[in-house]
Amino acid sequence: MLQLTWSWQPALYLFLGGMGAGAFIMAAVLFLIDRTKHRLVVCVSMWAAFASLAVGLLLLLSELISPVRGMMMWQSFSNFSSWMTLGAWGAFGALAVFALSALLAMRPVGNWLAKRWKWFGATPKQAGDAAKSAKAAVPNGVKLRRVLAVVGIGLGAFVAVYTGMLLMTAGGVPLWDSPLLPCLFTVSAFDTGVALVEVIAVLLSKKDPLAHRAAALMEKIVIGLVVAEVAVLALFLGTLMSGDPATAAGAAGAASAELLTTGGLATVFWAMVVAAGLALPLVMAVLSLVLNKRETRPLMALGAIGALIGGCELRFLILAAGVHADVLGSTVMGLIM
Repeated sequence: MLQLTWSWQPALYLFLGGMGAGAFIMAAVLFLIDRTKHRLVVCVSMWAAFASLAVGLLLLLSELISPVRGMMMWQSFSNFSSWMTLGAWGAFGALAVFALSALLAMRPVGNWLAKRWKWFGATPKQAGDAAKSAKAAVPNGVKLRRVLAVVGIGLGAFVAVYTGMLLMTAGGVPLWDSPLLPCLFTVSAFDTGVALVEVIAVLLSKKDPLAHRAAALMEKIVIGLVVAEVAVLALFLGTLMSGDPATAAGAAGAASAELLTTGGLATVFWAMVVAAGLALPLVMAVLSLVLNKRETRPLMALGAIGALIGGCELRFLILAAGVHADVLGSTVMGLIM
């Protein structure tokens, strides 16, 4: 029996929030590696990360009885022993850092600030010196962006983990009540985030001649993430299937795993999550690295799109397969027997 309590909005939040967090982390890493080579890709990716998280949070708020009250966080989220409160404030902080980082990544904004506050930017002579020597002083504006990048990476990782913790707090659903679920959603968030940045790099390849260098790095990261996601997914499903069927939790967990692997959701799971979301990106990434040419951009784009489809479908399937444990029925049967 499919789970029908949670609708499509939370599923999309789990996808968009995780993808946005992963995309910002990837963009921040590119910026920290070299602040000039991938300027355009970093800027657009940070805006995409901000938009993804913002839309995801709006979808999540729409599920509340009173969305407007939910936006008054100081009233609605004041219990800091709750994962819901920690997640709300963490997501809000991430949203603010993502937005500020994206703004500062825009060249017109940086130039405008540099003209008004000398501490923010470098003079033309300093900029020229910095381009010639790695020992030249780094403009304060770049220092601020580095701090924001590091803070954003931490907040982004927290948001990615929280997308799994949110389901764990629901209770009564063994499929969700597992520490492996946050692990799975975190790895998937990083994977889909890198995929989003890859798509952006492909689209900007004509405007940014160095975008293909960023793509080569991301393909290597994709291989590692896909291998990690396959391992966590296999362990996650294997743990559920090996549960004690005599208990309510064990029976419900096994039923959820069977729904995904051999039951009514199996076709979608194997086709869209495993084949499109995992196998396709892995094969395309390996081919792109082996061929090592700019002509491999279509392969990279195909793999990235597959990862985005698979990552989105994974959230919908995990929500749909959340079978509630019949604790009362199991207790009564235990007393009778």
